[in-house]
Amino acid sequence: MNKLVLCATLALFWSAVVSGEIQVQPNFNLEQFIGKWYIIGMASDAQWFTTRKDKFRMSTILMKPAENDKVETVLTKTRRGKCLQIIFPYRMTDREGQFFFHSDRWNSDNDVYVTETNYGEYALIHNTIMKGPEVTTLVKLYGRAQELRPELLEKFRQYSLAHGMEEENIVTFAKQDECKPTPA
Repeated sequence: MNKLVLCATLALFWSAVVSGEIQVQPNFNLEQFIGKWYIIGMASDAQWFTTRKDKFRMSTILMKPAENDKVETVLTKTRRGKCLQIIFPYRMTDREGQFFFHSDRWNSDNDVYVTETNYGEYALIHNTIMKGPEVTTLVKLYGRAQELRPELLEKFRQYSLAHGMEEENIVTFAKQDECKPTPA
């Protein structure tokens, strides 16, 4: 049964790759999706990731509704021993499950797709990053808890491979204590 489900899932992923359009979660429900997520894994073909992938650690994302069709997305992570927060103002698009944001910091435009989620346990996120003529992909595995079932880790791996990520550029993170930013 598990092999049948895996084969069906891979068939859907490959059809999305062939068509060139990133699929989103059918009947996406933003109200169920918002809240706190852990970034369990990342995969990318971007040089900034492939050359530094060993420095990434588990971090958290807090998504909350904001005004004017936006979703405030707060990334909390440890960097160089300090706890940092970065806010990304995701803008909802006409397509449910797809967001857009521009990063002044990295001078890039980002399309973010929630490709699959069951809302209470995991989400597969596909981010297309456009910086000048360069287009790269960042795939993330979110979890509501710091650990996920092995089947979900494998689903993330298979999705990443199906979308052109190399095996050595697919990383999952060990559970760790959350950092708490100090108030300014």
